[in-house]
Amino acid sequence: MFRHAAIQGSLALIIAIFLASGYAWDITARATTVILNYIGIRTEYVSPLLLMYVRLLDGTIVGFQVLMECSGLITVAIFAAISTFTIGLLKGSILTKTIWFLLSIGTGLVWNLNRLVIVIAVAYNFGLTAFSFVHYLLAPFVDFIWVVSMWSLGMSWLKSGKEEIS
Repeated sequence: MFRHAAIQGSLALIIAIFLASGYAWDITARATTVILNYIGIRTEYVSPLLLMYVRLLDGTIVGFQVLMECSGLITVAIFAAISTFTIGLLKGSILTKTIWFLLSIGTGLVWNLNRLVIVIAVAYNFGLTAFSFVHYLLAPFVDFIWVVSMWSLGMSWLKSGKEEIS
């Protein structure tokens, strides 16, 4: 089982290195810009600065910079550590664990992208005070939901697979 945890930890490290790169930040900012423009919030993106400009409803132009904190690195790292040292060490198929782990990370990254869209939409509609409240206070609690949900589902998936073998 230690080999399974080591494989899962290695995958987590590779993903974390990618998410800590400017390339991941650029992809996150571009995707957020596309979604915001699609839903009617005009956004301009300046790639070298990783900066999205939005004109709020009150006319204020605000720049949102997408850096490491916005790439999903923090929650993915927390999730990876929890799952590597719990699910990675449980009995079960390495293929099942790897598929579940990658699906969970994908879910977390999509969740993160939606969170960014929502907080910028909140700023657009309700101003920077509401943005600060949602981004800095509510977002960590919302991220907690996907981490706990995917971890619990992974534990259940492995448990149900073990029961089928017995």
